[in-house]
Amino acid sequence: MIARVVVAGARPSVSVHSVIGVLQTYTGLSLPDAQALLDRVHGGERVELEVDDEYAAYDLASLLADLGVVAEVPEDG
Repeated sequence: MIARVVVAGARPSVSVHSVIGVLQTYTGLSLPDAQALLDRVHGGERVELEVDDEYAAYDLASLLADLGVVAEVPEDG
């Protein structure tokens, strides 16, 4: 089952390398795609990510939150 994570913002001082590493690990994004996604988030855009399962979605949202990124798993998955 595919689950979604909504990324809605990030602190300006967020560790870009750490966030990009987490994004690549959980989503399979390439380095340029992960950087572009983070740039969009810093620009104020809400971005939806898809991951393989619900547990991975909650793990991803939790890790991103620990790094200073506003991320959540929507109620509807």
